[in-house]
Amino acid sequence: MSPIGGVGINLAIRDAVAAANILGANLVERAPSEAELQRVQRRRQFPTRATQRLQLTIQNNIIRRVLGNARALTLPWPLKLLRRWPYLRRIPARINGVGFRPEHVKTPEVRPLR
Repeated sequence: MSPIGGVGINLAIRDAVAAANILGANLVERAPSEAELQRVQRRRQFPTRATQRLQLTIQNNIIRRVLGNARALTLPWPLKLLRRWPYLRRIPARINGVGFRPEHVKTPEVRPLR
């Protein structure tokens, strides 16, 4: 995982929320089954891979150009779009903050005490 964009902790939190939602209710009573663990992995695999692909794209097409070039640089076309239409700046911020698959904590029904 590249540190570009600082999304590692965001992914870790979303992974934890997904795991808690899928496994949480049963963890008090038993260990999770392999099928349940695979369900968590399937849920989080796409957003993790998509985030890593985006990081590599930024690294290879923007950061590498800046760090490895002594000539005057031109702004890449995606950044030109963000400069021209400021409301588009919400998109990278949302992807970084919310991710490709948002996770929300689902609280289970409260069980009465025995």
